[in-house]
Amino acid sequence: MYYEQRDRNGFTILECYGRFDEGDTNQFLQTVEELHGQGKQEIIVNLTPVYFLDPKIVNLFLFAYEFFGSHGGRLYLVSPLSSVKNELIRSKITETIPTFETLYDAIHRPHSAYSECFPGLAGTKK
Repeated sequence: MYYEQRDRNGFTILECYGRFDEGDTNQFLQTVEELHGQGKQEIIVNLTPVYFLDPKIVNLFLFAYEFFGSHGGRLYLVSPLSSVKNELIRSKITETIPTFETLYDAIHRPHSAYSECFPGLAGTKK
C-alpha cells in the first residue's frame, strides 16, 4: 500500500492505495504518529482506492480512532468498495468508527455513516 496526504475543509485526508495488509502496519502507525505530531485533529482515512483489506489491519483503525480521540481529535473511514466495506462491517468496526460511502459524505454529511444504514448498530447515530 502507498498513501497520499492532503488537507481539505479542515480535514486531513489520508488516501490509501492498493492492498492494505499486515506488512503495512508500521507505516500506518508511523503516519498516525506524524499526523498527531503535526497537530492534525480531523482525519479521514480514504480506503476508496484499496482493493484488499487484510482482516488483521482492522484493529489498526480502532487504535488510530482511540489515539486521536484521546487527544481531542476524530478519525473517519471512507470505503465504497464492497469487499473492503464488507470486511469493515464484518469486523463491526463500523459500530465504533464513523464509516462513509464517499469522501463528500464524510466531510459534508456526518450523519450518513454506514451504522445508520444497518439497524441495531451503534456508532454515529444520534
